[in-house]
Amino acid sequence: MIFSLLSESSGSTGGGGNASNIIMYVLIGVIIVAFIAWMFFSGRKNKQRQKEYIEQLDAIRPGHKVKTAGGICGIVVEVCDDNTVIIETGSETSGKSWVKMDKELIAQTDAKGPTQIAREEAEARRKAEKEAKEAEKHGEAIGTPEETAKSEVPSETKEEAPSQEEKPE
Repeated sequence: MIFSLLSESSGSTGGGGNASNIIMYVLIGVIIVAFIAWMFFSGRKNKQRQKEYIEQLDAIRPGHKVKTAGGICGIVVEVCDDNTVIIETGSETSGKSWVKMDKELIAQTDAKGPTQIAREEAEARRKAEKEAKEAEKHGEAIGTPEETAKSEVPSETKEEAPSQEEKPE
């Protein structure tokens, strides 16, 4: 019954049915293109996160604090060659224990990979530039981070200049 109504409505419209079919195909095409673009951009973001995670795991050294996927918190004692780590858990009073596990089971760590370090440095630089611009708007004379670094010359170089110009006696 529904199929007969659809066939009657599409057949009875005459010229108008062709325009509605074109609009329908355009909408379907836009939806497909939007879906493909969404998949492409989400895939790139996931690859970037995975890369940062792997760099973070590679940066783990003895002394870093870690939390495993199972919820075990501890300090890395040793990083083994076979992609495993030995984690020390517990305390002096309750007794210490050591757990050997794969690096892949580590969910959180305080170790930072090169990408994360670079991102944090860029954020700090942007924040310093923003504060310098705001200070400049308010009339304060605070230089850019580069200018402040140049102005902080070690005292040894400042003291050497007058000593080179000795006055004849």
